[in-house]
Amino acid sequence: MKLNRNIIWIAPLFFIITYPLWSIPISNFLVPRGGFDPSIKHPPQKVTQRFSLDKVKITQNQNGMKTAVIIADTAHTGQDPNLLLMDNVNADIFDDDGNITHIIAKKGEYNTVTKLLTLITDVVVNKINAKQFLYTDLLHYDNDKRTVFCPGPTRLEAKGATINGGRLNYDIKSETYIIDKRVHCILDNFIAP
Repeated sequence: MKLNRNIIWIAPLFFIITYPLWSIPISNFLVPRGGFDPSIKHPPQKVTQRFSLDKVKITQNQNGMKTAVIIADTAHTGQDPNLLLMDNVNADIFDDDGNITHIIAKKGEYNTVTKLLTLITDVVVNKINAKQFLYTDLLHYDNDKRTVFCPGPTRLEAKGATINGGRLNYDIKSETYIIDKRVHCILDNFIAP
């Protein structure tokens, strides 16, 4: 019985004393093979798809009715894949009665998620049936709200009137203009009552 108890204590003592002899070959055997790739510890980065298109046509609808047709010579995506950057934009916006407002601009951006069209540089808006023209350098058209917003200087020309303002809001459904920020109005052939 004493011998069995001594053997139980002798085995761990043997491993402790001989540790320097067997530790190096065992640790070399247990070391992982191959190298460490640092990119494995980070998840792969999302690759955004970028593309460029020629002769782009975007049609917007609301409640089964066509609300806008946007045509551009070229369009491409940038950092944001939901944003189309366009050149030489030519757009038609339709009101509820089918009247067309024609817009041209040198540059534009269209957000495919929010359906917001932003036109930049030499923007000309022609309300065809009313023979009205609007000139500005920045215009935002929101298809869902059916509004046009020009945050910078604007010039509105109609028969017998020229209105310069610092900002313009236009609601397509109610056909209401709001021009503010230092408004200057010139009326031709105005006869006072």
